[in-house]
Parts: sequence; C-alpha cells; structure tokens
Amino acid sequence: MDEHISLADVSQLVVTEIETFVVPAPRPDQLGEALPAAWFAQQLDEMRAALIEPYIVEIDGDGRFPGSIPKPVPRQVAIVAEDDEIFLAYDPDPDGDFALIFKSASGFGVPVR
Repeated sequence: MDEHISLADVSQLVVTEIETFVVPAPRPDQLGEALPAAWFAQQLDEMRAALIEPYIVEIDGDGRFPGSIPKPVPRQVAIVAEDDEIFLAYDPDPDGDFALIFKSASGFGVPVR
C-alpha cells in the first residue's frame, strides 16, 4: 500500500466519491431508457450503508486463474465497503482506482473465469 496515503485518507476519499457522484446524463447512442435518479440515490444509500473502517488486505487473483494465464503479483489494497462476499477495494497504485473484489477460501482476489 502506498505509504503516502493513510487509511483515514482512503476513508475520506470514498465518502467524497459517494457524496460528489453526479448522475450521468443520457447519451444519444444509449439503448433503452435511462435509469431514474431515484435508482442512483438508492444505490448510493446502499453503498453508504456498506462502508466500513478501511483495512488492508493482499489480493492475488483469488486462485482461480486458468493454467494459461499467469497469476498476478500480489498487491495490497484497502477494503472500504463490504456487502456479503463482495468487497469494495481501493488500490492506491498507480491510478487510485476502486474495484469490486471477492473473498473465497483461498483469500481475496479479482476472480477470472
């Protein structure tokens, strides 16, 4: 985990991301009807309810990589939200991305099937 960002900073970052989320405008090439603003509000409320005090875990692909795909290098991420077996992780390196990850008997990881 990047030593320049603390878990408190990660916690504040995820709250800021939720609170500043803007419902995307419908695109002209969009298929179907746009989701209503109420749907986004409900999803944001569910995300707020799933927030936890961040903690560090190591992810490694969850051990489900086919033999032809090399296993990724393990990396440390901060878990910021939990919903059953789905976790929201913050990866501070290189771009500060959030990712949904899963936990199985072999540990945390991004499953590839």
